[in-house]
Amino acid sequence: MPWWSWLVIWTCLVLALIAVLVVGTWRLFRKAVSVFDELGTLAARAELLDAAVTKFDEQHAEIAILQKLSDVQGKRRHVREAAAARRDIRHTSRLARGRALTRFDANSRRWFHAE
Repeated sequence: MPWWSWLVIWTCLVLALIAVLVVGTWRLFRKAVSVFDELGTLAARAELLDAAVTKFDEQHAEIAILQKLSDVQGKRRHVREAAAARRDIRHTSRLARGRALTRFDANSRRWFHAE
């Protein structure tokens, strides 16, 4: 084998190594960018959870046995009234949906396309 064939072989090997390194670096860079994007999303979700936890802690900070009876009864009454209001809203929306489904005027429908 002549001496220049070794030069060609090693040049091809070095170029292949550089190509593999460039492709690997590019893939690693893209994965790192996606990881940072997901970390941003995770941070936003963590902030929402922290806000919910602090709100929950503020609501349940006081033990009911250490409060006045009238305060506890007022809070309980408020919770029951809010639940009843939500229940009434759901009930009326279900009735309206049911009425819309069962009341159908066949005369108002256009059955055939007149061209």
